[in-house]
Amino acid sequence: MKSVYVLLLVVNILMGNKLTKSGDYVIDDSNKLMWQDTYDNVKHRFTQQEAMEYCDALVLSGYSNWYLPTADEYRTIIDKTRVREELMINKAFKYILPENYWTSDRTWVRNFGLYGYFVYFKSGAIYYQNRSYKKFVRCVREIK
Repeated sequence: MKSVYVLLLVVNILMGNKLTKSGDYVIDDSNKLMWQDTYDNVKHRFTQQEAMEYCDALVLSGYSNWYLPTADEYRTIIDKTRVREELMINKAFKYILPENYWTSDRTWVRNFGLYGYFVYFKSGAIYYQNRSYKKFVRCVREIK
């Protein structure tokens, strides 16, 4: 599964990933993903578990199949071509902060799953930290 996302990332870099803002979400036609883009993305902080529950319960624009994205899915909206002063997220997104956003991934090396990964949009890098810390959330759903 990870190799599929890596392949999609390479294709996006080579061909350019076009994202389109539409109401409360951003559409990524290349990867068949719909990303939440609402004021809640910059208002509420959650632990990683709370973030997963928030996305699972989210009903937005009539859709209820939202989930917390993986690190690989976040990589598809990171735009490293932006200048240093800008956030490393695609320009289609309106509600963003230079802060940390949880992924659904956990790390099991030396910590028994107590740490989870997050994306830092100031640099576009992926880091990990204890899952009990509060961070922002951006939900995603697959489209057909």
